[in-house]
Amino acid sequence: MRDVYDFAKFFIKNGADSMPNTYDGNMKLQKLLVLADLANIAEYGEPLFDEQVLAFKNGCVVEKVRLRYKNDYFGFKHDSDAYQPDFSENEYIILNMIMEIFGNASARELSDINHTFNFWKVAFDNGTSCTGYHNKELSVVDMMSQQDDINRMREIISAYKETSTDVTASETINGVTFYYDGFTLTDELLEQLENFSLSADDDTYSVYLDNERLVIY
Repeated sequence: MRDVYDFAKFFIKNGADSMPNTYDGNMKLQKLLVLADLANIAEYGEPLFDEQVLAFKNGCVVEKVRLRYKNDYFGFKHDSDAYQPDFSENEYIILNMIMEIFGNASARELSDINHTFNFWKVAFDNGTSCTGYHNKELSVVDMMSQQDDINRMREIISAYKETSTDVTASETINGVTFYYDGFTLTDELLEQLENFSLSADDDTYSVYLDNERLVIY
């Protein structure tokens, strides 16, 4: 299973933390990672990454990502900008879907959403004593055991798919995802996309045919 840092780099590279090098930027990154993890469980029956998710007052976090962002933001940003992902098609589907659904939400809005899930409440309560002391070691989140949360994410994904006006098909080549609709990718078109992918600056593109000529943007 891929290291969680790879997914964090994807989000940072694509500006998903919104307010870089701030507490809110870090919090938003954490919530996107957690939602992506839950979405992968809902869609494919397994977590997106192995790293533990912990329940804090402001929601769930992946501690090693939180600390790297907090203590070494500029190094983390440099690594993210230079990162050339080689995600699987399913991983790209999850990451792009989370960006589409939640990418424009603020850190506070995502924290509020996080607080509505049982997996956060159960883990936070487990790690909080009657005196208010919070024990991180007892606050490990177990999403797989919370079927209601998984079903809720399935409903969110289903609603997104039904209302989405985005293109309906994609092809990932050399880590670059091309979205298209209304035509079939022939071997000749795939070869053009493969050649383009070798020097592509971004991770995702849309393509269409203009008088049988492939246009990539």
